[in-house]
Amino acid sequence: MTPGAFIGGSFRDPAGTARALTRTALPGGVLWQMAALVTVASVLVLQLGLFLSPAEAAMVGASPFMLCVILGSSLLMMIAAIYWTGRMIGGQGAFAAAILLVVWWQAMALVIQIVQTLALLLFPPLAGIVTLAGLAWLVFALLHLVNVLHGFDSLLKSLGTVVIGVLGISFGLALLLALIGVTLQGGTL
Repeated sequence: MTPGAFIGGSFRDPAGTARALTRTALPGGVLWQMAALVTVASVLVLQLGLFLSPAEAAMVGASPFMLCVILGSSLLMMIAAIYWTGRMIGGQGAFAAAILLVVWWQAMALVIQIVQTLALLLFPPLAGIVTLAGLAWLVFALLHLVNVLHGFDSLLKSLGTVVIGVLGISFGLALLLALIGVTLQGGTL
C-alpha cells in the first residue's frame, strides 16, 4: 500500500486502519523513534505556521526546544492516559499498540495541520472550516482508535476513556508546566 493510499484510508476508515496497525509487530525502539519524529515534525509545522502569523508567534513565545518538550510530554501523557484509563474500564489493549495508535493519530493531526497551513496561505477564509473539520475528525478517529485498542463493544466506553484521560492529561500537563517554570502571562487571577 502506498503512503497516499494509507493516509486516505486512515481518513475514510480510522477503525480499519487502527485494526491493521495493531497487527503490525514493531519493536519498542522503533515506536519511540516514531513518537520523537512526529513530535519534531509537529513543532516544525507549528513553527512554520507561527512564522506566517507573527501575531500568534508573539502569543506563544516559547522556543522550538520548549515546544518539543511540551508536545513530546503531552504525547507521552496521552499514550499513558489512553492505555491506563482504558485498562481501568476493562479494556484489553497492549501498551505497544497504544504507542503506535496514538503516534498514528498524531501523524494524522500533523497532516491536518499542514492542510490548515496551506489553507491559511492560499485561501484564509477556508482555514477556519478546515480547522473545525479537522478537529471533528480527530475526535471521531480518537474514539475509534480507543475502541479498537481496548476491544470495547461501545464508543461510549471509548468516550469515557477519553474524558477521564483528558482530565488526567490536563493535570499532568499543568504540573509539568509548573515544574519547568511556565507561568501565566499578562493577567491576574
